[in-house]
Amino acid sequence: MYRWQEIIDEFLTDIQIKGYSKVTIQNYKYKLKNIKDYFLAQNIEFVDKVTKQDFKKWILYLQNNGHQANSINSISNKLKKLIGYMIEEEYMTISPFLNIKRLKIQKKVIYPLNDYEIKQLLKAAKINRSKHISQRNVVMFMTMLETGLRVSEIANLRTDDILENQIIVKNGKGSKDRAVAITPILKKEMYKYNRIKKSKYNDQELEYYFISYQRCKLSEKSIWGIMQAIRKQIKLRDVVRFSGHTLRHTYAHMAIRNGMDIYTLSLNMGHSQVSMTQKYLQTLKSDDFVKESIKYSTLKNLR
Repeated sequence: MYRWQEIIDEFLTDIQIKGYSKVTIQNYKYKLKNIKDYFLAQNIEFVDKVTKQDFKKWILYLQNNGHQANSINSISNKLKKLIGYMIEEEYMTISPFLNIKRLKIQKKVIYPLNDYEIKQLLKAAKINRSKHISQRNVVMFMTMLETGLRVSEIANLRTDDILENQIIVKNGKGSKDRAVAITPILKKEMYKYNRIKKSKYNDQELEYYFISYQRCKLSEKSIWGIMQAIRKQIKLRDVVRFSGHTLRHTYAHMAIRNGMDIYTLSLNMGHSQVSMTQKYLQTLKSDDFVKESIKYSTLKNLR
């Protein structure tokens, strides 16, 4: 019989050896802890004692606690990976997940920010008594809008990752490195941010690019907190959900609208295949889409 924490620690070591990124490993660690806590509360002390019925009850528990299908599939995949490791190591012979299908996901339409909402966001980001925090927030949101970086990638950007005309994104999703361009308008604001940091911290070498009051890395949680505070200061359409993912979608939408080809967009977003980018774009809706659709109205254009 195998206790939860022992197997989790062994599994995390295994994926570290396999080259998983620090962000991915941390995500596994956090999700597996929650899984462990649930099953221990159900008096299931050993991983290999989880049954198919236990698994179904857990899924029902997640649903009753407000998790959507996509989230449940992601969480359950972590447990499946752990069980898969145990089978691979011959700690178990049969998975309790046999013949259990992933939950069907209902694709949600995601509305990107429009031009006016983007202007509001950047204006609100500047409002802070501290010049450092004000300029940091402006550059942070501009970077997300100009490059499509994820919140986790923004948080993990190091000073050495910022080159003359590009940003090197290391250990992105899927453990892939990539480069994204620094546009002239973003570069101008970065110059200001760099100058303010040097003046404030007396040319001290800072490991991370976006830093907090305490001169340490700006965490994902802190970024979410900044976004929630700014959300209260701006007026968005009711259909818009303000999040880091929405800003990433906004970048994709604007890039296509401004003429970027889908292959370049796919590389910039860190997708392993163009088909992933195509699926990504299928969930986008915008005012432009509505205007274009009306323009091509069947009845309006009868001859």
